[in-house]
Amino acid sequence: MDDLYKWPEGKRCAVMLSVLYDDGLDAMAKAPDLAYRSKSRSVWEYGSQRGLERLLSTIEEYKVPSTWFVPGMVLSTQQSLIKEIAQANTEVAARGVNFENYFDLSLAEQISKLKQTQEIFEDTLDTQLKGFRLPSGLWPYGFDHTLTEFGFSWTSSLNGDDCPYTHLSGLVQIPVHIELEDRPYFQFNFTPAFPTGHSRIAGYEAVLDNWKREFDAYRQYGLCFVLQLRPEITGTAGRIFLVREMLSYMSQFDDVWFATGSDIASWHQQNNGVAAQDHPINVFEQYLSEGKDV
Repeated sequence: MDDLYKWPEGKRCAVMLSVLYDDGLDAMAKAPDLAYRSKSRSVWEYGSQRGLERLLSTIEEYKVPSTWFVPGMVLSTQQSLIKEIAQANTEVAARGVNFENYFDLSLAEQISKLKQTQEIFEDTLDTQLKGFRLPSGLWPYGFDHTLTEFGFSWTSSLNGDDCPYTHLSGLVQIPVHIELEDRPYFQFNFTPAFPTGHSRIAGYEAVLDNWKREFDAYRQYGLCFVLQLRPEITGTAGRIFLVREMLSYMSQFDDVWFATGSDIASWHQQNNGVAAQDHPINVFEQYLSEGKDV
């Protein structure tokens, strides 16, 4: 195992169970009129009224920690639910205020939004935020410095690796990958662009098989497996079994470290340095600093 990433003693890989609770803000950011379309909006209402409790209770049943990413606006409108989440074996991390696209904001606007985010969380949960997930859009140049200046120690937003790495600013990045996210498999689309006649959602057993195969590979190579779930999608009565099956499957291995984002980031900071100069994130930063187009 000498060639593997170093996890806590006796652990071969890490699992970060993450939940993205946007309560429809992600959809309304692209289609503002959704707020007035009761039929479509009811998908996210179901997530808050039924899916969230089902997902949370399932995670609690398996006694594994989880990290919930929540926009500030959802924290304001769903205070009782978020407080219930925070009282469980969970960590609540930030996801902006109103699902804004930070790439389209000026530095001053970014700072204003981050300040507002911190204030909402501190007022509601009386906690100092450590983690941040980019709501939408591209990663702004120098955004890692902006986050660290506001006290964030880690983020889980980019895709450029299979294990945590550290930006030059000191911000820890816990990479995510779309194949470990529920929405690409199950997002119901009333007007699929292509191909004509293609199934609108993936078969449940096929998704479970995909996730298990990915986990097996992550464990074999000693990586960081980040599963991304949503109450309105995998919190349904039919799909919650996917979560149960995955938790049951992963829990059978005693060399798997289930941890929150902050736990993983803290471990990484104490046991690993800044990403090497030839790491993709530093190559990209150098590319941008030279004024080249991307």
